[in-house]
Amino acid sequence: MKNELRKISLEKRKNLSTDLLSKKIIANLITLEEYKKAKNILCYYPLKYEVQTQECLNDNSKNWFLPRVNNLDLEFCHYNKDELKIGAYGILEPIGPKISTLRNMDMVIIPAVAADINGYRIGYGKGYYDRFLSSLDYPILKVIIIYSELIYPNVFPDKYDKKSDIIVTDKEILKIYC
Repeated sequence: MKNELRKISLEKRKNLSTDLLSKKIIANLITLEEYKKAKNILCYYPLKYEVQTQECLNDNSKNWFLPRVNNLDLEFCHYNKDELKIGAYGILEPIGPKISTLRNMDMVIIPAVAADINGYRIGYGKGYYDRFLSSLDYPILKVIIIYSELIYPNVFPDKYDKKSDIIVTDKEILKIYC
């Protein structure tokens, strides 16, 4: 069921006006009080059709950190737009040293192929973000940014899936943790 929903969602988002919808999603994200208060944010560099995060990454009032694939895990590095290279899966990744601790991170912005109203997501199926979120031993605000067309009543989470606190779409903000 989950794989079928992933496949449907990947096809569906190819037909969306992703540039326009991404602008609306980012506009909604930056209105969040949690975003305004955050100083250190883990984010991602987008693939084609994903929510475009570049506008956020240009917000110099924040310290941005992007993931880099290291075997089966994600490691995070400080973001510098001039220090990126194509890494795993064709994703731009930072080339600097990985940061030694994530304990001072305020928020993680998580990509998703699909999500449900309960805060669960479907990624690409490799488990990188679920493993990363499972490894955290301190609370961090987990925010999914996704097109409203890809929100479903249920994405059939399993025991490895981690729930997010907030979902930001082009139409609404769902606060799950409240």
